[in-house]
Amino acid sequence: EAPLKCQARSSGFIDDSAECTASCKDERSMCCLCGDGHVVYSRTGSCKKCNGGTDRSVDAPAKCQARSSGFIDDSAECTASCRDGRSTCCQCGDGEMVYSRTGSCK
Repeated sequence: EAPLKCQARSSGFIDDSAECTASCKDERSMCCLCGDGHVVYSRTGSCKKCNGGTDRSVDAPAKCQARSSGFIDDSAECTASCRDGRSTCCQCGDGEMVYSRTGSCK
């Protein structure tokens, strides 16, 4: 069964075929560390926003999992959650890899 937001007769119906198709698949929302050091949230887990490729990805927090009952559906908040407190390795513009305790890659 499709999530409630994809039920045509529900009050919160979103008319977004691509999003609902992704919700029907067994996909996990992810926090993606892009090749350029940026951290982004990917609702579908595809990490497509990492135009230069993805170094690694981890499960997004529970509130940002598209298939969870507590899903907040707020890309900006989920991106911030992905960045908050996740120590990570960052690749700098010169190719050097450095550790970032906060995950900010600054």
